[in-house]
Amino acid sequence: MLRVTFDPRIMTWNDQFTDAGRMKLGAALSGDTVGGRYIPVVARLEQNVRVASGLAGFVASLGAGLLSVRQERRTYPIRAELGLSDRLSVSLMVPMVRVSTRASLQLSNRGANLGVNPLVVNALGARGTDSLFFAQFDTALARLDQQVGGCSAPPAPCAARDSSARWHTVRDALHGSVYGLGQTGSPFLPLDTSTAGKAIDSAVARIQQGLSVTFGISGFDTAVALAADTLTGPVFEQILVSPDPNGFGYATVPFLRNFRYRVGDVELAAKYRLLAGTHCAVAVQALVRLPTGGRDSANDLLRQFVGDHQLDLEGQLIQELSVGPLWLNAAVRAGMQRPGTRVRRVAPWDALLVPAAATADLRWDPGDYVGVDVAPLVRLAPEFAAGFTAGYFSKARDHYAFQSLQDSVALAARLGLPTPASVLDQGTSQRWLRLGFAATYHARNVEGGFSIEQTVSGAGLVPGATVYRLVLRATRKLF
Repeated sequence: MLRVTFDPRIMTWNDQFTDAGRMKLGAALSGDTVGGRYIPVVARLEQNVRVASGLAGFVASLGAGLLSVRQERRTYPIRAELGLSDRLSVSLMVPMVRVSTRASLQLSNRGANLGVNPLVVNALGARGTDSLFFAQFDTALARLDQQVGGCSAPPAPCAARDSSARWHTVRDALHGSVYGLGQTGSPFLPLDTSTAGKAIDSAVARIQQGLSVTFGISGFDTAVALAADTLTGPVFEQILVSPDPNGFGYATVPFLRNFRYRVGDVELAAKYRLLAGTHCAVAVQALVRLPTGGRDSANDLLRQFVGDHQLDLEGQLIQELSVGPLWLNAAVRAGMQRPGTRVRRVAPWDALLVPAAATADLRWDPGDYVGVDVAPLVRLAPEFAAGFTAGYFSKARDHYAFQSLQDSVALAARLGLPTPASVLDQGTSQRWLRLGFAATYHARNVEGGFSIEQTVSGAGLVPGATVYRLVLRATRKLF
């Protein structure tokens, strides 16, 4: 007996469940203040500007934004099941997967106090201005440190030593603001007309005056080049695709409609019927999910996964029970996911824009999972039944680690600070509950069904998805 099943499914969503609640996919670039909450380089810039300007309450803002994102995943699995006996069968399932993302971004300069770093857009004279500024600053501080050498050891007072410590801190904050850390740049800077920009100019002027008047050190008379204008959409897109240190190094601009087709993870299974009665049927199934799915890229912003591309081992218990017109279907499944590798940009889950320098090839140990699906249906006719569905899924946390100590050291050098691979673990422990409606038709050699399910609760970066499913199955006796 040969049974062929075509089981297409469509998932659509524009938000996701997190441990902190439900969140829109575009929340990171939406709101009156688009700043450091979801963009690590802006958060780092915010701290540097607070130090350099003396404004402890400075909040960095690229302006107001609205990012609308809608994602869709279509899976077209074809399963062929061959009966070897009345109780034993084997099957092969090959899925084609289509993932699609539609996104649009609106930026406004309302409330903006950041603009584009002149070095990023190669503004005329900016590179020379900054080079001269830091050369003069470093020379002046070196001469000041020579005076510190003539001071008595602490705790004896020394104005040169106290000033040197403060001004070195300001210099380092300004250098980090302009050039970034490690291989990561600083695409944004305070606007020269903003409160922070004026405060930076004033702080530099006070340092120059103190060096000249108090310590007799001249030759430091330039200013740092700050942003001249607010961020625009085209420039932002340029920054997204520009490599380090001028941008984030993403492969494409995501603010348009894009999709791709890939083969998903192929499944091999063997099913054995433990009980095949008139009113009750019970079967067990062992399944192997092969690492055939297309790999996603760390260079894709707003990416979707086509498949895990690692080996899964899954066991299932399937039960059908008929009592009068009531037809109860239930399935319990548990899976063990084998370790593999993944290329990721190492950053917390809620960081949307991460520099390409954060990319690393990591060891990945995905969490094991368990799922329960029930579908109580009522037979409205001998061939037709309808009812409700409920599905619960829970997965343990994934674990990421560097493949070697050298990988960890190399990443720290590129980012300018140590970053553990375990930051990627957060948000990988998942659970969700779906509720829906289903209808099914079955004749002698043909079956069909349709269902709609909605994810009503979840945690751990679970899409708030609506799932549409169609089942078409044909059975043919071979011998």
